[in-house]
Amino acid sequence: MSAAASDARIRFDIHPAHPSAVTAHLTGTAPDTALGLLAGRGFEPLDGDILVLARIDHEEPYWAGTAAQKLADQGVAVEITPRLRDAVHEEWTWAGHPMSWLTLSEIRDVSNEAQQVHDDICHGRLIIHAHADDHGTTVSVATSPARASRSRRTTSLARPRRRFRT
Repeated sequence: MSAAASDARIRFDIHPAHPSAVTAHLTGTAPDTALGLLAGRGFEPLDGDILVLARIDHEEPYWAGTAAQKLADQGVAVEITPRLRDAVHEEWTWAGHPMSWLTLSEIRDVSNEAQQVHDDICHGRLIIHAHADDHGTTVSVATSPARASRSRRTTSLARPRRRFRT
C-alpha cells in the first residue's frame, strides 16, 4: 500500500438526480492514485472532489463495483452505499439484445467497447467524418487526430464492407 493510497477514501453512491449514474466522492489529502484509477475506469470530474460515471449501456453499478474492487486492491478505503450495493448485485435480463447468442459477460465486453468509442468521440480522440447505411448496418468513417497527424490513416468503426458483383 502506498502512502498516497492509504490516505484516500472513496464513497460510491447512486447519483441523486440521475439514477443510472454513479458518483465517487473522494476525501483525504493525497487522492492521486484513486483519481487516476477512477479516470481510467470512465469516471469524469464533476466537482473538486466528486466524480461521476455515466455510461451509454446503463451498467454504471457493475463498472463502479469493479472500480471499487480495484481501488480496494490498491489499498484505498472504499465505501459503497447500500442502494448502490444492491444495484451492483442486480442481474439484468438483457431481453431483446440484438446479439442474443452472447453471454452476459460477452455483452458487457461489447458494450464496453462501444463505450470506449463513445468516450473517444466525446473527448475529441476520434472524429467522425461520415455515416452510411450498409444494408441495414450504420457504418462510420473516422480518424483519430493523434494518429492522423502521423499516418493519415482512416478507420472504419464497423465490420468490413462486403464486396458484391453486379
